[in-house]
Amino acid sequence: MTADALLSTKLLMPAARPDRVARARLAARLEEGLRLGHRLTLVSAPPGFGKTTLIREWAGGSERRVAWLTFDAGDNEPARFLRYLIAAVERAEPCIEAELPPATPSDAPQDRLVAFINALAAAGAPLLLVLDDYHLITDFAVHDLMAFLLAHQPATLHIVIGAREDPPLPLARLRARDQLTEIRESALRFTADEAATFLSQTMGLALSPAAVAALMARTEGWITGLQLAGLALRQQSGPDEFVAAFAGNDRYIVDYLMAEVLEREPAPVREFLRQTSILERMCAPLCNALTGRDDAQMVLEQLETANLFLIRLDNRREWYRYHVLFAEVLHLSLGAQERLALHRKAAIWFENHDLPDLAAGQARLAAELAGAAPKRAPAQRLVEPLSEREIEVLQLIAGGLANAEIGRKLYIADGTVKRHINNIYGKLGVGSRTQAIARARALGLIE
Repeated sequence: MTADALLSTKLLMPAARPDRVARARLAARLEEGLRLGHRLTLVSAPPGFGKTTLIREWAGGSERRVAWLTFDAGDNEPARFLRYLIAAVERAEPCIEAELPPATPSDAPQDRLVAFINALAAAGAPLLLVLDDYHLITDFAVHDLMAFLLAHQPATLHIVIGAREDPPLPLARLRARDQLTEIRESALRFTADEAATFLSQTMGLALSPAAVAALMARTEGWITGLQLAGLALRQQSGPDEFVAAFAGNDRYIVDYLMAEVLEREPAPVREFLRQTSILERMCAPLCNALTGRDDAQMVLEQLETANLFLIRLDNRREWYRYHVLFAEVLHLSLGAQERLALHRKAAIWFENHDLPDLAAGQARLAAELAGAAPKRAPAQRLVEPLSEREIEVLQLIAGGLANAEIGRKLYIADGTVKRHINNIYGKLGVGSRTQAIARARALGLIE
């Protein structure tokens, strides 16, 4: 495999879960946007609201061919972005390849995109182009290419973007021209009926209507919160009493439930989860290399069966990834030296298996931990330092700003503000704003 090779699992539609909750009301909204000829569907919400699952459910039942592309942080380069975009479309509609002239080293990204649009128009095939995890794209040269595609796409192409935050694309113009379908956090929250179906059908729990209602109120229909609750409740003999114990508007239920879930897993499983949590994508041989085990394939399949935040990326049970929030919580238990050693092992494995882009990413993270990269954040005497953005949020908290005000000041979504605050609480080991401010001042992070 050369440095120009593409990772095929990024071009695969995620496997459908047989026990998923059907979301007909949202699928109908997506279908209506397609019927009305909208150019773009945007599914935008914080992590854990079922964005990818919804898109997968709807696209998988579409009469159109579906081109699927899941982004990662390495796609922030125009030529690489276009290569993946074109590969995704050619995989879904092979006739595009015959219409598209071969690339040459002298091709500018804009010229290549024009040729691609012309090929799509000439093929005339109705197509859904799904771009998942678009929030990982931060290069404005790439955003400019996407804006050009949205402005000039043929009528047969419908683009679907899944992201944690609204991308810097001409959404206002599309909205004003009635060319945009939007599904947001408020719509993605489970209804009471969906939550009851999820807890009984997916999680295998028999709860009273009062317990379901209590969980709905305390998780506000957040799907991952309900999943965490379900995992913890599997271990309880008195589920109603357990649910009733979660009281108080200031309590961060997610942190507590995650601790409940992890602490009840056997020590070898917890260790496997910790050591592999640094990986954005994993396979059994890679996990064996990091953990020193020889049974990673069995463990991965067990985790998938247990619905323990493991997402299968293909139908061969070869490549997986963790739910992002799950991985972030696991990171808190890793010391800097342990993370450094794991990133180095991963870099060596990727290099030995001809995956240079992934090797480079792991090597860069290892270099940052080792101090080779410039450190812009102050020394914090924490297991995991706060990022610069988390320090910005912390300073605004100390200034008395509410979540919505912080979001407006930093130009980020409310859900992103909540995610940063959860990370701050976890890293500082606190459970409230007052405690966070006091701890941060004691450490010299803020004045």
